[in-house]
Amino acid sequence: MKTLKLFCVVVVISLFTGFTGNAQTADVTIVVNGIKDAKGKIMIAMGDQLKPSEMKYDMVEVASTDDVTCVLKDVPVGISNLYVFQDLNENYQLDKDEKSIPVEPCFSKEKLDVKEGENKFEAKLVNVKEMIEGKK
Repeated sequence: MKTLKLFCVVVVISLFTGFTGNAQTADVTIVVNGIKDAKGKIMIAMGDQLKPSEMKYDMVEVASTDDVTCVLKDVPVGISNLYVFQDLNENYQLDKDEKSIPVEPCFSKEKLDVKEGENKFEAKLVNVKEMIEGKK
């Protein structure tokens, strides 16, 4: 009974102080460069692919080959992964060939440290398929 009373007191105090138990979050600015075609959308995701409901997403229309800047809001502070691709045909997925090699320009970086305050990362799109074929 004493434990139940203590729990109730903690809940009431939490309600009055605004404590929500949520992890700290930050805004993350992503600058995407390496855009070769002025078409489609830049698709950006940040977080853990094993927890898709917790990932932060955004997309930006590509109007030119200039750098594209995107701000992801409320990204959890801590280690995170960044995934970016240019959806040239606007089917909302990274297209791959029969060997699972991406055929659309993409970028990924794992273990980025998202900190409180300002966070800015650069993502240079690369056409993996062209790189592989160029090495043959």
